[in-house]
Amino acid sequence: LAPFTPTAYADIEFMEELGDRAVDKDSVVWKVRINGAEPCYALKMFFFHSALFLDNTIGSFLTRPLANDRLLIEYFEPFSCEARAYGHLNQEHCEHAAVRAHGYLLLTPAQERKVAALCAGARGEADPSFFGRSIEPLIADCPVRAIVKELVEGDHVKYFEPRHIGDMAEDLETLHRLGVLVRDIKANNYLGGKLIDLSRSWTAPHPALDHILEGDLRRQRRRDPVALHGCIVDWGVDDNWDWSVVKMPEELDKCAMGESEHDGWGWDPRRYEWRKWEEDLEAAAEFLREGAFEPEEIEGEGEEKSEIEGREEDKGEIEAAREEEGGRE
Repeated sequence: LAPFTPTAYADIEFMEELGDRAVDKDSVVWKVRINGAEPCYALKMFFFHSALFLDNTIGSFLTRPLANDRLLIEYFEPFSCEARAYGHLNQEHCEHAAVRAHGYLLLTPAQERKVAALCAGARGEADPSFFGRSIEPLIADCPVRAIVKELVEGDHVKYFEPRHIGDMAEDLETLHRLGVLVRDIKANNYLGGKLIDLSRSWTAPHPALDHILEGDLRRQRRRDPVALHGCIVDWGVDDNWDWSVVKMPEELDKCAMGESEHDGWGWDPRRYEWRKWEEDLEAAAEFLREGAFEPEEIEGEGEEKSEIEGREEDKGEIEAAREEEGGRE
């Protein structure tokens, strides 16, 4: 995803908080005016996560540990996940598959303090660690990252309506065809029928798509169509849809049942041809094959072996963390 301005910095007027902080664990979103110009946008500002947290939750799916903590952050932190996904959509000229993202911005220290103070409210005190930077030394000096998105406004904008569900199913198929596994589909991640959150996505090429147990990958792939099918039904019931005239898209029905002609649960994101964008394909392939990971265990190297065994002993904690991460569905 490209920067919104040439420097990635801008004058930002924070106008109104959007979303629900009780639900949004990865970010805070505000309606903003940038550089004093129209139109207004939705600015999604991301919290930081420690490499340890990422390793023990999402990174625990990997069958090979990544080479260093920075790679954990680059592949699994919410800002990185969303920026990679939107970068793919823009690169492929398929921006319509989610609410449109126009680029990223970096907050100045003054802007960061301003947001913390605004979120604290009139009676609160601004929290200097509001964005969580202090939990991870690797990003201690990193500015807060934000994505500039189209602002969806209206007096009665709903998550989605019956007229949207065909496009929602097509958008999900488009994302999968472009190598994006969403992994966090629920009603409140849609607005006006468009997906607004890609912060848990895996975008090919991605170590979690290639170095993962087949059973884990099947479950991850199954989550997208099943969750979309389920949230359409649940929201339709809550919103009193007339089910005699609402028809679920046939292909989504098949995907949710694992009966799609496209490999059961729909298009496999691993089939996306990312290599066409690489200038040095050999170097990229070698990095994804070996360079991104710790050296494979060689029998007799006790230090590596004990580390791996230690990870096995923590399996219960890792599974519990996975459950917590999956609980956002």
